[in-house]
Amino acid sequence: MNTLANLMVNNFSWTKQWYPITPLSYLEPSHPTPITLLGKKLVIWRDKHQNWVVMDDTCPHKLAQLSLGSINENGNLMCRHHGWCFDGAGKCTNIPMLSDEKALKAACNSERSQVTTYPTQVLQELLWIWADNSPTAFEDSTSKQPALMPESQLDSSLTDWFMSEVPVGYTVSVESSFDPSHAQFLHEGIAGFSPEQAIPIEHFEVLGEISAEDGFTLKHSGYNIFNKDMDATRKFSPPCSNTTIYKYSNGKSALFQLYFVPTKSGSCKQIGKFIADSLPQKRNFWFELLPKYLQTGLKHSSSYKLSNQDLSMMHSQAVNESAIDKTWQKSYFMPSIADVGIVTFRKWLDEFGGGKPEWQGVAESPFQELSDEELYDIWHRHTKHCPSCRQSLVLINKVKNFCQNFTLGLTIIALLLIGINLPTNIVIIPVLLGILSLICDYKLDSIRERFLSSIPKKGVFSVHSIFN
Repeated sequence: MNTLANLMVNNFSWTKQWYPITPLSYLEPSHPTPITLLGKKLVIWRDKHQNWVVMDDTCPHKLAQLSLGSINENGNLMCRHHGWCFDGAGKCTNIPMLSDEKALKAACNSERSQVTTYPTQVLQELLWIWADNSPTAFEDSTSKQPALMPESQLDSSLTDWFMSEVPVGYTVSVESSFDPSHAQFLHEGIAGFSPEQAIPIEHFEVLGEISAEDGFTLKHSGYNIFNKDMDATRKFSPPCSNTTIYKYSNGKSALFQLYFVPTKSGSCKQIGKFIADSLPQKRNFWFELLPKYLQTGLKHSSSYKLSNQDLSMMHSQAVNESAIDKTWQKSYFMPSIADVGIVTFRKWLDEFGGGKPEWQGVAESPFQELSDEELYDIWHRHTKHCPSCRQSLVLINKVKNFCQNFTLGLTIIALLLIGINLPTNIVIIPVLLGILSLICDYKLDSIRERFLSSIPKKGVFSVHSIFN
């Protein structure tokens, strides 16, 4: 029985696959970026040929993280610990503490000084990584194509990729994306979702075969009174792509491209884009005067309510699953046709993927229930990965400091004016300006918090506040 199971699992390799690890807009060419994929720590950087390089995030000298280093004037990655340098092929190019040319050449040519690199390519404004590090990895990577967003009449340039690394695992994340009926209940009050508008899904079926490499395709009908005549397809392309296309009876359509990248046990990087036929949005003249990065940051910081709701449910599911010593088949009770998507993904994962991602060089961590502070931590989930949000946070902190210093200066001026008995109508000017500065500081503090945490600053926190 075990032999048969192993043969089935061997139909799919978790490492010999292309993963979209990050949108290009989330990378900074002048600095290395640390990432984790299938439990393995990697570093992304751009070499002197303007190529994106991905290599193990470990210096062969004393195992320091190369992502803590910098890119030097020669376009090589330099380790922060002792200055060892590496080119885009992972070859060591300099060891500063070796002055003897012969010894330096021998050390740099040694296999022990090399850093393993991984195949990469840039497609659709995403950096894709081939997760295998075998000797034939670069050759093998040419035999497959990434699961790209399909060509569409919709203009994909109108929206940007959004990335977030959420503290819930790969399995529950992907499973949720094949469960459309939850939206009417979990996301009540957002985008018109409401339990009162829900209708049963009448058709939900698998089109064709389920396979290790090609995944599966689902087709289903609508789930609320507004999309009841809709035809929807959901295509799972291993290892991590869900392409969902809605076609409405009025001829309009919408495309959801979602990627769920297994970073480490209990964590999943979600990258997505939503494109739809819609009326042009009204332009906000004042908003468009802000720096582009601040516009992007403010949009991001205002978009967490829906994902917080998903996180609440997925985490609660994971908590209960970890406490039950049963398979999903025995734990879940699924009498509705609306659950076909969940069952189909779970079957693919069991039959071809070994039931879970294959972590590389690390043991799977035991499940740990998260506190509210950990679950709704926006800094680790998104802000630290997003250059626009980080720049926005820096600017907000600078303006806050200015407001505080300005208020202090105005207070001193007001006291001096009072001390020399100037008329009230003169004294009131710095007082009013000081009050306005305090109000500005308070408002900025509220905006700043949105880049750090989605837990309300006031009142006793409960899950109820996430949903209202």
